[in-house]
Amino acid sequence: MQGATLGVIGYGQIGRYLCDLGIALGMRMLVADPYAKVPNPALAHVGLPQLLAESDFVACLAVATDETENLMNEQAFAKMKPGAFFVNASRGNLVDEAALLRALDDGRIAGCALDVGRAGDQMPSPALARHPQVIATPHIGGLTPQATEHQALETVAQVAEILKGRIPKGAVNAEHAIRLSSLRRD
Repeated sequence: MQGATLGVIGYGQIGRYLCDLGIALGMRMLVADPYAKVPNPALAHVGLPQLLAESDFVACLAVATDETENLMNEQAFAKMKPGAFFVNASRGNLVDEAALLRALDDGRIAGCALDVGRAGDQMPSPALARHPQVIATPHIGGLTPQATEHQALETVAQVAEILKGRIPKGAVNAEHAIRLSSLRRD
């Protein structure tokens, strides 16, 4: 991994954690997120086209919104560095699965790992899961005992902040939180 380039699409909590791991492994780190500030000087904040063209590994960790629907489409896979690997651990609707299959079948990308997809319960679709260049898990990447405990405690902390009339740390749509003041119990 040392010396390889890891491109992270989305600089939320998991993206930041992955970036720290990449730095520890000696990887060159690129981040594409038009809404985030990337203060760490060890990370290059770049546009998506540059990230796709230069990354040996592309990790899709963007938030699923109308804007990011099929973010990884035919054009995005065509811009990826030949022989690169694609990882999606965010949401299935970020990826045009037909375009991903073509990129794999054409040898445009070397392979991919998926914990999410467009099948039921956000699982990878059977067509992708059985592809020889794909490693697929059934949407269980975050189901370790440690992750489950962290998620439970984080949920409690977020509810506590909401009940105090404050926006929880890491809120995705904080600008739309218009009713929090009515909950304040100072």
